[in-house]
Amino acid sequence: MRQLIRNATIVNGDGRTDPYPGDALIDGDRIAHLGEVPPSAAAGAERTVDAEGRVLAPGFIDTHNHGALGGTRIGPNGFPVACENAVIAGVTKRICGTDGLSPAPVARDQREDYAALLKPLDGDPGEPFSWSTLPEFFAWHAGRSVTDMGLHLGHGAVRRVAIGNVKRPATASELRLMEAVVQRESPHAIGFSTGLIYNPAVFSDRAEMAALIRAFNAVKPGGFFPHIRNESDAILEALEEAIGAAIDGGGAYGNEHSKIGGPRNYDRIGQVEALFDQAADNVPAMENMYIYTAGSTTGDACFPPEFRSGSREEFLRHLASPDSRRRMFEWIRGGSANWENFIDFCGGLQGIQIAGVKEGVGDAFLGKRLGDVAKARGFEDLSSFEAHNAVFDFFVENDALITIISHHGDEPTVQRLFLRKTMAVCTDGLMPGPGQKPHPRSIGSFPKALRYARELGVELKEIVHRMTALPCDFFHLESPVLRAGADASLVLFDWETVREMNDYDDPTVPPQGIGHVWIHGVPVLEAGALRVPEIFPGRILQRV
Repeated sequence: MRQLIRNATIVNGDGRTDPYPGDALIDGDRIAHLGEVPPSAAAGAERTVDAEGRVLAPGFIDTHNHGALGGTRIGPNGFPVACENAVIAGVTKRICGTDGLSPAPVARDQREDYAALLKPLDGDPGEPFSWSTLPEFFAWHAGRSVTDMGLHLGHGAVRRVAIGNVKRPATASELRLMEAVVQRESPHAIGFSTGLIYNPAVFSDRAEMAALIRAFNAVKPGGFFPHIRNESDAILEALEEAIGAAIDGGGAYGNEHSKIGGPRNYDRIGQVEALFDQAADNVPAMENMYIYTAGSTTGDACFPPEFRSGSREEFLRHLASPDSRRRMFEWIRGGSANWENFIDFCGGLQGIQIAGVKEGVGDAFLGKRLGDVAKARGFEDLSSFEAHNAVFDFFVENDALITIISHHGDEPTVQRLFLRKTMAVCTDGLMPGPGQKPHPRSIGSFPKALRYARELGVELKEIVHRMTALPCDFFHLESPVLRAGADASLVLFDWETVREMNDYDDPTVPPQGIGHVWIHGVPVLEAGALRVPEIFPGRILQRV
């Protein structure tokens, strides 16, 4: 199909070219003409969109997304859930397999347990895992996505295949097995991710990470994308560990969902930025962030790592055990020096909002705080063991299928990080669905980034570059920069009005000012309304 976009303000994404007025002609999945469209070519267009001066840009890339599994589930509007969240925000590409939690590799006898682990984060695909490797997962995934998707290879997934979810360093032979798994899977991945607050990667060390990064780079150049071990009291040490592993392994460094947790740490922003700059002095480097003062993750991250080792059944037994509860409370009360203590750096139980529950069990507390759970059960002293014990009960009742929103940040820190020219944008979006009231970032991150740019004086050409070509170049993906012959994955938005409209209380409200989206030339958003394609155009992203 040939489509003509008239009267646009073209921002090509290279970060250098000033916005300019012009037209664009799409022929199939490519841009045939840009700027000036010959009248003879324009006359053959089967569809015309009048941009009325709005910005035509490359489709945005979500550099950290959790929609590889449950995001394939078709929602009430006929779209896969993750794709709907993406498209209404102008996103045409998603990078999944983040935080070390790629959907593959997975050992056949671990499929059920791993699916249960990923469910609160990536959602429920609606059927049992039927794959063990990345190629097998991609075969299952084919035709299920409207947006493009690429995967990082996850450290946690690799470690589970090699040695399971155990609390100990890998032996030399186990490390060799992990290296072999990495080399087998890495041809199909964008980069190598880890989540050093999640089991079992939490039990690894810098040497293990460096060895696996080196194994990835032996196959092809790749970046290291860590959820660092601590984003609060020990953030500097955690950054030094992750950056050091990337340098030791010889790859690029991508700092994931950049933030600083807890009021006592905000004044470390200068040191954090200095470490980002140090990384860039040694290896190619980029950062990303969602533009919010709160994060979100699985509820089990609230508990000390040693109680999360082993099978999920063992973790649930710890949650139910009076002895384990007392010991977990002592860990939580002890602060964040030796682990990422979410309850502590969010200021206690009232700093943790409930974003997901087991449907039909904890629904009454969706959007409320863990402290509200304790108060509802008669415990007003939220620092007491009794209040925490009530929260443990709540987790047991919900089979630990809890997701949380962690209120840990401040606006000046968010704004300072956002203004970095090497800062890309992500959603880190968890999957909404039954029993879910997710973080608004799933929909709001990109329109909010555009609003921030407008209000904080970031040039339009710069913010578009940071949301498109900057990360694509870093990931070694096909350049999205608009030109004749480029891929026709595009977004049309109103620079003067675009903004997020959702919040923590009402997180699924669509944004304002994003009108049209095309993915490989297929219209999927038209005048702000979803347009369900007959054949989903999403492709698997691979390095070029």
